[in-house]
Parts: sequence; C-alpha cells; structure tokens
Amino acid sequence: MRGIAILMVILVHVSQLFNFTSSFEREIFDYGKMGVQLFFIASAYTLCLSSHFREKEEKHVLKFYIRRYFRIFPIYYLGIIIYYLLNLYFKDPDNYTIKNILANVFFFHGLVPSANNTIVPGGWSIGTEMLFYLIFPFLFKFLSSGKSLLKGFFLIVIAQLVIFYFQRKPNFNYEFFYFNILNQLSVFVIGIFFFLHKKYLTNSRNSVIIFLLFTSFGILISGNQELFKFGGYRYAFRIIPIISAISFCALFVIAEEFKIINNIVFQKIGINSYSIYIIHFILPFFVLPKMEGYLMFTLIYGLVVGSSYLISIILNKYIEKPFIQLGNRIIKKV
Repeated sequence: MRGIAILMVILVHVSQLFNFTSSFEREIFDYGKMGVQLFFIASAYTLCLSSHFREKEEKHVLKFYIRRYFRIFPIYYLGIIIYYLLNLYFKDPDNYTIKNILANVFFFHGLVPSANNTIVPGGWSIGTEMLFYLIFPFLFKFLSSGKSLLKGFFLIVIAQLVIFYFQRKPNFNYEFFYFNILNQLSVFVIGIFFFLHKKYLTNSRNSVIIFLLFTSFGILISGNQELFKFGGYRYAFRIIPIISAISFCALFVIAEEFKIINNIVFQKIGINSYSIYIIHFILPFFVLPKMEGYLMFTLIYGLVVGSSYLISIILNKYIEKPFIQLGNRIIKKV
C-alpha cells in the first residue's frame, strides 16, 4: 500500500513539469496527490495492529512515542538541511525563518500556516502525521472501547464544525485547512474503523466496485471543486479526503486478494517509501525544466522513481535503521 502511495505522489509532482492538453489528463494526474491519504490509511491500520499486540506492555504509550520519533526525525531533519541548501542555490530561502524552522524541528508546523509546507516540500503530511501520532494512543483506545462508528462520526463532525467556524472568517486559508489535522482526522478515523471492522469488508468483488466508484467520484470532485460550493462556502476540500479514504480501504482488501497488486516491486518501494517521499522532490522541483510529450513524461517518471529508490536504500541503511536501533535501545532502558 505504501509502495502504491509513493508512486501516486511522485506521479502528480512529475506531471507538474508537463503541460497536458485536456482537463481529464490533468485531473487523473492530479489525483495522485491522494497518495498521501493512502499513506494515512496504511499508517492508521498498521499502528492499530501494532498497538493491539503491545497494549499490555509496560509504559507502552511512552515506548510508542519513542518509536515514532526515531522513525521520523532523522530523514526529516536531513530534508530540512537539503531543501534549505537547494532553495539557497536555485530559488529563495526567505521562508527559512527561525520560527518556521523550529516549528518543523519540533513537528508542530501542522499548526503554523507559514511553516506548514514551506521548509520541506510535502512536509505538511509529516506534520499532520506527527499530530496524529500524538493523539493516536488515546484515539485508538477511545474508538476500540465500543460504539466506534458513533464515536468516530461524532469526532469527524466536531472537527468539520471547527473548520466551518474558521471558514466563515475573512481570508480563510483553504490550503492550510485542507492540510490541517482537523480535516485529515476523518482519514485516520476511517483507517481505525477499517482495522476494527475489517471482517465485514472481505468480499473482493464488492471492494472492486467500491474502489472504482469512490475513486471516480474523488477524481470528479478534485477536478470540479466549484461544483461543490453551497451557500458561498466551498466543501470539496473536506469531501475529497473522506472519499479517498473509503476507496483506499477497498484497495487494501483488493491488494490482499490479487498478487498483481500485492507484488514484489510495490513491496520493495513501500519499504523505503518514507525516504523516497522526502527526497523525490529534488529533481522535479529544483533540477528538471518544463517538458512536453508522453515519452518524456514516462522517462522522467522512471528517472525520479528509480533515482529516489536508489538513494533511499542508502538512507535506509546508514540513517533510518541506525536511528531505529537507537530508539529500540532507549526503549529497552525505559
């Protein structure tokens, strides 16, 4: 699932180097950004699985935070340094203020509009994910203690009402609130629902239908956001994550049934997907020029995927694994 997610994300960023003639082409490629929501679904599910088996461990919540921090921070901090240097050379480093850098270092940039997606490209998703990690032990316990659908629905409604409160104010920042944990909470909650009630979603035929319907609907909304405007307020930026999350739960079931999706290539890419996510922006955002043609698009897409994967193997060996091991040593002392 993570392998598919990162390939989707790279697709949308490479496509931004090209001018496509039809709106349909742009909508298809732009939907690749929903790969982040696929990451969120996979994250919610695997964290539930891990927590389910570790909930009786002593100090399991503290150990959870240590694991997550040592999994995320080494590559992300490297990203802060790399993209500062690239902006210094290719673009403009004005966004690299002390405030914005510190917000990213301490992973609360998801709450700071100026810092949310300006220090590390795509860093908004890491900020949102880290805020989810912060509340996950309590959220999972709350939802798994009974009446999860009712509780989850209540949380989603409250989060959306808070967004609507801010939406009514002048100069509402749609991009920031799309990225915000309040808006993406629905995706994480759906991922937890999926873990808790997966036994009811094992029919692969129905899953294919659900996936196709909700994916098509998601692409339609993504490409025609003005259609989902009522009473002067836009709603598409709230609906799209929910629609995508449901389609990706169905994709999860499909992947378990069909080896053509659950294949070794996606698995290998998925293992290194975090490093790939952080570094894949270098070529399309800083190095490569605008181009034309599907042949060049295919070649560049392969170049970005291949080079990012090779670099991620090195990063995994020399940065990710050593720091994960360090985190495990700290957990043993705890």
